Amino acid sequence: MDFPSLFRPGILSTRPYSPGRPIEEVQRELGLRDVIKLASNENPEGPLPEVLEAIRAAAETGNRYPDASCWELTRALAAHLGVATEAILLGNGSNEVLDLLIRAAVSPGENVVYAHPSFIVYRIATDVHFETGRAVPLTADDRHDLPAMARAADARTKLVIVCNPNNPTGTYNTEAELRALLAALPPRTLVAVDEAYCDYAVAADYPRSLELQARHPNLVVLRTFSKIHSLAGLRVGYAVGHPDLIAQLQKTREPFNVNSLAQAAALACLRRHDVVAQRAKRNREQLEWLAARCEALGLRVTPSQANFLLVRCPGAAAELAQALLRRGVIVRPMAGWGLDEHALRISVGLPQENRRCIQALEEILT
Repeated sequence: MDFPSLFRPGILSTRPYSPGRPIEEVQRELGLRDVIKLASNENPEGPLPEVLEAIRAAAETGNRYPDASCWELTRALAAHLGVATEAILLGNGSNEVLDLLIRAAVSPGENVVYAHPSFIVYRIATDVHFETGRAVPLTADDRHDLPAMARAADARTKLVIVCNPNNPTGTYNTEAELRALLAALPPRTLVAVDEAYCDYAVAADYPRSLELQARHPNLVVLRTFSKIHSLAGLRVGYAVGHPDLIAQLQKTREPFNVNSLAQAAALACLRRHDVVAQRAKRNREQLEWLAARCEALGLRVTPSQANFLLVRCPGAAAELAQALLRRGVIVRPMAGWGLDEHALRISVGLPQENRRCIQALEEILT
């Protein structure tokens, strides 16, 4: 049977998401025992003890389906954010929430505008959904070109996606720039601001996006517990939007999409939200140390508001990544994301991991 003929062109032309290589795979392939991973923007500190205890307790009822409504977590999150419970949609990571938004709101013939390079899932999600994506290049300094994105939108644009801070560049757009974008778009065009890394941002003019929703009901904010809360392996994210919009998205959400362990872990994270500022401070200190050492080695570093650095090396980033891999350090070349061949992304690790990465770079580059 000719199976490809059964699928839409967007499915056939889409390349599956390629995640960062796991530590175990590199250990097997290269025969290494000590490998560190600085490739996937994970929080190296791990879940808090209270979170691990909540996961263990939840596992005892693993024979039961999870709370499909996420009742307790939704109310705790709403109280934490100062919004109505009806304004929150929980998902299997913020990836699922974005996919729900595209599948529910975008009809054939309509389009989605996003920046490129940005989070690669935007391209994948729109390509497989009626080939609806419109990619707008970043500025010369690796930032979202929001005026150009507004110009790329037309009467058939249903959704504009802004990743802020942006992955994989670490750059951000200011509140004034986001306000201008919202003012330039018609109310029927939804604007999704993906704030997966918002807890790491320290810029004074970083947008207070939730406060903008009162004047812009078409604004949807996406966030996740994967990064600062260290729950990347459990997959729990959420959207905050107008209750009428969220009500429609709830219809498309799969039953039991957030598992019991994830719900319990996220709830425990909210109870210890006081650690977020401490973790963000440690990340900023290590990020600035790592950036300074990279620059001292002749690498060009893009200023970052996230938990990773985009660096550019004199030669091919893929070759440098392979040389680091042979020394047990996993990083991410960015050519596959649409950046130039010199671009490399390095996640901020623990202090000893960052020192090891710099030591390996010194051995290779000098």
